[in-house]
Amino acid sequence: MKLLVLGATGRTGQHIVEQSLAKGHEITALVRDAGKVTPRDGLTLVTGTPTDPDAVARAAEGAAAILVALNNPRTSDAPWAKPITTDEILTKVAKNIIALGGKRVVFLSAAGVGDSFDAAPWFMRFMIRKTNLSYAYADHNAAEQAFRASDADWTLVRAMGLSNSDKQKALVVGTATTPKPGMMVRRSAVAGFMLSAAENGTHIHETPVISEK
Repeated sequence: MKLLVLGATGRTGQHIVEQSLAKGHEITALVRDAGKVTPRDGLTLVTGTPTDPDAVARAAEGAAAILVALNNPRTSDAPWAKPITTDEILTKVAKNIIALGGKRVVFLSAAGVGDSFDAAPWFMRFMIRKTNLSYAYADHNAAEQAFRASDADWTLVRAMGLSNSDKQKALVVGTATTPKPGMMVRRSAVAGFMLSAAENGTHIHETPVISEK
């Protein structure tokens, strides 16, 4: 398949690119600085930003699916860390994809977004409401709402806490309550799930919560 990856240089996006190339897919990555990305067979780099509709349209040409692994940047991973920007990056990206018309998109969201909020652990709900995570979650919610109102073939992947661990664990895929999710999930496992959804056309118009136990 020919796939467009947005967020290809991020910690989850790098896994998507590596796993996709290993399976023989043709990958286009929209990046700010192509000079900072190692050239590889099967990887095409397009310079630009995902909040630029023209750049997204250029990069998406001929793509069978778009995989999005972007986030709202903060000065650190700590929930109280200051946002680098409060701009609604994810919502802008969602609208740029929607404007392309009827695209297949697998979009990395987060547990606690939308109707999964009430089922989230109390401390997660507290952090979403009372820390700087509130900006990111507001953006995630707006992006999800934009996709729901569109004609895109979307999958909104609500991942639990993202881990950089290499330890293999069983992937849990379900809703916010059934089966009960674990607290964390490896970034590499998230990448594999997103790639599989794009390859097989699964979970269209669904919001799977994914974790590991």
